[in-house]
Amino acid sequence: MKKIQLIALLILLCLPVCYYLVVATDMYASTAKFSVRSSDLGSSSSLLSLVTGVGSGGKENAYLLVEFIESEAMLKQVDGNLNIREHYSDMSRDIVSRLMTDAPMEDFLEYWLSIVRVSYDSQASIVTVEARAYTPEMAQRVAEAVLDVSEAFLNRMNDRLQRDTLLQAQKELENAEIRYAKARQALNAFRVVTSELDPKATAAARVGIVAGLEAKISALQVEYDTKKQIMTENSLPVRILEKNILEFQDQLHEEKLKMTGQAGPEILNFLEEYETLSLENEFAQNYYISALSSLETSRVQSESQTVYLEAFQRPAVPDWPVYPERFKNALLSIIVVVGMYSLLLFIFAAVKEHIGV
Repeated sequence: MKKIQLIALLILLCLPVCYYLVVATDMYASTAKFSVRSSDLGSSSSLLSLVTGVGSGGKENAYLLVEFIESEAMLKQVDGNLNIREHYSDMSRDIVSRLMTDAPMEDFLEYWLSIVRVSYDSQASIVTVEARAYTPEMAQRVAEAVLDVSEAFLNRMNDRLQRDTLLQAQKELENAEIRYAKARQALNAFRVVTSELDPKATAAARVGIVAGLEAKISALQVEYDTKKQIMTENSLPVRILEKNILEFQDQLHEEKLKMTGQAGPEILNFLEEYETLSLENEFAQNYYISALSSLETSRVQSESQTVYLEAFQRPAVPDWPVYPERFKNALLSIIVVVGMYSLLLFIFAAVKEHIGV
């Protein structure tokens, strides 16, 4: 029994060791490193960003690109360009590492994830892509294709983003124009109806008139009191001063009635309505200016590339195969087999002890 167990152990040890050291087909790896950059054209498009929710984000685009590289869409484009299914299902390669000839898309995608490894370093903002193939030229071509398709994906995303942003900016400008036109029309209609170009100026002028009348009355009153001390009340100068004071007081009373709305135009009501219309007109004007500025910024952005891929390590043709890591994997397989065998012996001994055998 122990002899059979020993033979089984040796077979289990020899199988992975023989595979990694003898049978496994060499695979070459080509690496590309790049970052995703988002240009900042300034803060003048703050209104547009508020309205559309569009903002720059290199990290967000990098994470999105990592997901795209691991997607079926990327696999289909690379396979369409290079026919990688034929390369990886070559019957001359070992059966463990190669792709089955009639593998469905789900299995093909799983195989793709095993031969194309992508990682993102959020600290350095670097995306690393490693492509493996049976030949050094194919490894380099696959990595280069991933890079090209990724850049094309970013360009399409950039174009669509700019088109949507420009369209939204145009709509906002149209809304701003309509609002500004309505505000101007309302303000002009108020001026036509009330015959007041600027109630603020009118009110200020009336306040000046009232202040002038009060000052005039005070001066006349002082002069009147002075002359009464040296003249009789029926004297001509005193009577003239008294008459002038009464006339100015009546005029002052009328001016105050006009300001409070009890007589003549209702200055206070006009002023309140005018301030409301003027404030709306000012806000609509600022909104129009901001929308116009955002449209111009969007036009500049639509003619430039705001999201782009910057590759600082292009894929190269590897000199020697990196995979499989033969001695490392052979040693690990021995450790795993011995560990599993020891665990089985332990479990078997525990069961025997438990049942009393």
